[in-house]
Amino acid sequence: MKLEAWVATACLASAAAAIGPSIPLGGRPDGKPAKMESWKWSDPFSASRMRKLDAACEAEKTFEAIEYLLDDLSEAPPLGLLPFRDALKKVFADREYPGSWDGIDPHGYDRNLLMMEYADVPVAAREWIEDQERTAGPGKGLFAIYEKPAAADDVVRNTVRIPPTPVLPGLRPLDKKKVIIFAPGALYEALPLWVAAGSDCAETLLDISKYSAKPADGSVVAYPTSKTKAKRSADKREIKFTIKAQALKAKADEDAGASDGKKDEL
Repeated sequence: MKLEAWVATACLASAAAAIGPSIPLGGRPDGKPAKMESWKWSDPFSASRMRKLDAACEAEKTFEAIEYLLDDLSEAPPLGLLPFRDALKKVFADREYPGSWDGIDPHGYDRNLLMMEYADVPVAAREWIEDQERTAGPGKGLFAIYEKPAAADDVVRNTVRIPPTPVLPGLRPLDKKKVIIFAPGALYEALPLWVAAGSDCAETLLDISKYSAKPADGSVVAYPTSKTKAKRSADKREIKFTIKAQALKAKADEDAGASDGKKDEL
C-alpha cells in the first residue's frame, strides 16, 4: 500500500492536511499487524541451513534512532515530525510501505518511521542511498534526506539535492547538518553496508552482490538482531537497534550439520 493510501486509511482530515492524520472522534484505532506478503528477509541466523556453514567473519554494530508513529506526523518536535510532514509525502507517496521490523506491517496509525542523524549512518550506507537516488535504482525513495530545520516551527519543503557524481570525502562534514527518515523495512536492502567499516572482512561485506536473504557458501547475510522500544508513555522516542552481518563459508567437514531428514528451510 502506498503512502497516500495508508495515510488515507488513518482518517486523513482533508487533502490540505497532507500526510498528517487526525484522530477520529471515536478515538485512535489500533492497527492490525500482519506479515507482508512480499517480505523476503527472514532471520538467516536461525535458518536450518546454517548448520552446514561457518562464519568466515562477523561484524556487529548498534545504532541510535528516533522512532515515530503515524500520529507523530502532526506533532511538533521533539515528539513529532511536523516540519517534515508535507516533504515526506513527496518522497514516499510513490513507494509501497517498506514494512516495520521483521517484515511486519503494523497498519494505520501504528506504522512507524525512524529518524537518524545522517552523519551517524555509515559512509558506505550513505553512498549506497545516494547512488540509488542518483541512478533511480531499486532503493530510490526508500530513504529521505533533509537539511535540519533551523527552528522547531520551520517547514522543510524538499529533500537535499543529490549531486550527479559521488560526494567527495572532504564534503562529508556537511552531513552533520542533515537527518534521514525511513521506515525500518528500508534497512534490509543493504544491511551489510551498515557494519562493514572496521571489520576483518570489510571488502566482502561491502560487495553488495554477495548479500543474500538465504545463507549459502560464499554469501553474506545480515539481520537486525535486537532493537529497543520507544518509551512513548514517558514521551520518549529514542531507540537502539543492532545489526549483525556474517560472511559465510561451508564447514570443512562435509558431514557436519548433515540433514536430519528434514528439508532445509529459512
